[in-house]
Amino acid sequence: MKRESVLGIYREHVFSPGKIQDDAAILDATLEELSSAGLRVRAIRAEDLDDPIPKPDWVLTMAQSSAVLAILDDWAGLGTTVVNSVASIRNCYRKPLSRILHAAGVPVPSSRVISLSAAETEITAPPSTPIWLKRGDVHAIEAGDVTSVSSKQELLLALSHFQRQNVGEILIQDHVEGPVVKFYGVGRGDYFRAFQASTGQDITMEVRTKLLEVAQRAAEAVGLDVYGGDAVMTGGRVAIVDVNDWPSFSRCRHQAARSIAAYLLGKAN
Repeated sequence: MKRESVLGIYREHVFSPGKIQDDAAILDATLEELSSAGLRVRAIRAEDLDDPIPKPDWVLTMAQSSAVLAILDDWAGLGTTVVNSVASIRNCYRKPLSRILHAAGVPVPSSRVISLSAAETEITAPPSTPIWLKRGDVHAIEAGDVTSVSSKQELLLALSHFQRQNVGEILIQDHVEGPVVKFYGVGRGDYFRAFQASTGQDITMEVRTKLLEVAQRAAEAVGLDVYGGDAVMTGGRVAIVDVNDWPSFSRCRHQAARSIAAYLLGKAN
C-alpha cells in the first residue's frame, strides 16, 4: 500500500452525549495504528470540516450531521474511501434503520414510526406493557430521547419532551424482557466482542454462537464496516434493539483499534 493520506473525523459533540472523550479515543487509537503502518494521518473535528480541506485518500468518520455527510458524499464520488460509508451512516438514522432491519429478517422488537402529533391518540394509554419511545431521526442526543413508558403520566411527559425538541416523528418499540448485551464488531467477523451491559463483563464466548451471526446480518444489511449495538438475549433468543455506526469501543478500545486498522489495511491491499 502506498503512503496514502487518512483523515479522521471526530463525531459532532451534539451526537456524542457523555461520550465525547471515549468517541475521540477510539478514533485516535485507530489513527495511531495506521500511522505506525506508514500512512499519513490527521484528525479534525466534524464541526471544522469544510470543502477547502484537501481531499484525502481515506476518511475514517464518526460524523453524523447532514452537512458533513454531504461533503463526504462528494469526496467518495471523487475516489475517497469513506469508512463507514455515508449511506450506511444515514441508514443508522432511526426511521431507515427500523425498516432495513425488518426487511432483512433481523430479529427486532415490534416497532413502528409515527408522527408526534398522532402519538397521544395512537398509543394505548396507559400501555398494557412497557414500551420504548425513541426520537425518530437520530440516536439519542440528550436525556429523554430514549425513554421507557408504562403509564399515562410517563407517556405525556415523554411526548412533552419530544415536542420541546421539535421532534417530528418517534419510534415506538415494544419492550423485550431480558439482559441487555452490548456488542462491537468490525467487518464480517474480523473482530467481535460482547459485554453484559449491567456489569461490563466480557461474555463474548458465551453468546458468540447465537449473537455473532445476527449482529453481522444487521451490520451487513445497514452497510456498516465498524459497528456496535444492543441486543436482548432471553432463553437463547436474540432481539437486536439498536445498531449504530462506529461506537466508542470503550470496553475494548485498544484491541478494537488494532483490528479496525488491520481490517482497513486489508481492504486497501
